[in-house]
Amino acid sequence: MKICLVTILYCCICLITKAQDSTHQEQLMLNGYLKGLAAYQVDKISNDGFSSQLIHNRINLKWKPSHPFNLITEIRNRLFFGEQMQRIPNFSERLRNPNEYFNLQKSWVNNEHLIVHTNIERLYADFKKDKWSMRLGRQRVNWGIGTTWNPNDLFNAYNFLDIDYEERPGSDAARLSINTASNSNLEFVYSPTNHSTSIAAAKFGLNKWDYDFQFIVGKYKGSITLGTGWAGSINDAGFKGELQYYIKHVNETDQLNMLVDIDYMFSNGWYASIGALYNSNGINHAVKDLQALNLNLSAKNLMPTMYNYILRIKKELSPITAVGGNIIYAPRVNMIILMPSFNYNISNSLDADIFIQSFYLKSESRIKSMTDYGILRLRFSF
Repeated sequence: MKICLVTILYCCICLITKAQDSTHQEQLMLNGYLKGLAAYQVDKISNDGFSSQLIHNRINLKWKPSHPFNLITEIRNRLFFGEQMQRIPNFSERLRNPNEYFNLQKSWVNNEHLIVHTNIERLYADFKKDKWSMRLGRQRVNWGIGTTWNPNDLFNAYNFLDIDYEERPGSDAARLSINTASNSNLEFVYSPTNHSTSIAAAKFGLNKWDYDFQFIVGKYKGSITLGTGWAGSINDAGFKGELQYYIKHVNETDQLNMLVDIDYMFSNGWYASIGALYNSNGINHAVKDLQALNLNLSAKNLMPTMYNYILRIKKELSPITAVGGNIIYAPRVNMIILMPSFNYNISNSLDADIFIQSFYLKSESRIKSMTDYGILRLRFSF
C-alpha cells in the first residue's frame, strides 16, 4: 500500500515538473484546496460536549496526453485531532469508503490523539470517441437528480450531513456511455465493493416534452432494482423526482425509495426548495433517542425514517456574503434537523463558513433538543 502511494505521488511530482515546459503546459491541470475546521458538539441530554479539529487538503491532477484520452488523480489528505477520536470507537476505520473495492488509503499516524490519513479519491482513465466514452478506475458515477436525496444514485450515495465533502464519494468502477441519438443516451456501470458484493446497472436517458427522463435496471448487492427519474419545470418552478425499487433478496423485504423536489428562484434573490422522501423500510414510530436511528446513510437508507420533508433556502446578501439553511422534518418519529449556514468570501481564494446542525426529538409530549453541532471552516483554494 505504502509503495503504491509513494509511486503515485512520485508520478504527480514528475508531471508537475514536466509541466514547467511550455510545450506541456496545456496538458496538465492542477488545483485543490487547504481547509481548517474547528467543531464543537454538545449532547443536550447529558450536557456533555467535546471539540474536534480537522486540517483537510485535496490535490486534483488532470493530465491530457492526447485529445480523446485523460488521466485524473485526486488525493485527499486529512489530519484529525481533538477529543473526537477518543469519543468515537474505531474512528479511523470509519474513514474507509465502503464503495471502494481497492484499498488505496493509508493512516500515517493513528492513535487516540492524532490521525493523519490519506486516500486516493479519484484515479481513473477517461477515453472519448465520437458518440461513446469509457471510464475505468475510481470515479464518481452521478445518477442522482434530486437536490438533497438521490434514490437513483446507486453507486455513490451521499450523506448530506457531511458538510465538508462537496466532491462526494467515488467508486471503483467501469463505465461505458453511448449517445444513441441526439436526445438519448445509454450507460452501463459495474462496480465491486469491499464487502465482496457488487453493483451493476444500466441507465437509459432521453429528453421528451422538455423533460429529462431516465430509466434504470440493475443488481444492487444481490437485489434486483428498478428505477426512474425526471427533471423539468412547472411554469418557472423546477420539478424533479426519483423512484428506486428493490426486489427482496434472501432475508430482506421489498423496498421503495421515492423522492419529489420542487425549487424556485424568487425575484428578490431568495432561492427555495422543498422535497419529500419516502422510505418504505424506514422507522414510522416515536423513538427515545438518536441512537435508535441509523444515520449511516447509504443508497437504500437515504433517511432512517419512513416519511421525510425538507425545506432549503439560500440568499446572497452581497457579492461576498450568503446565508442559507435546511429544515428536515420526519413526522410520526417527530424528528427535526435544523442546518443553518453563513458564507463569507474573504478574497478570491479564501472563504470562511459557519455551519450548525441541531437535532430534535419529541419526548414526553414535547420537542427536546438532543444534539447541537457547530463548525467554523476556513478554505484556501489554489
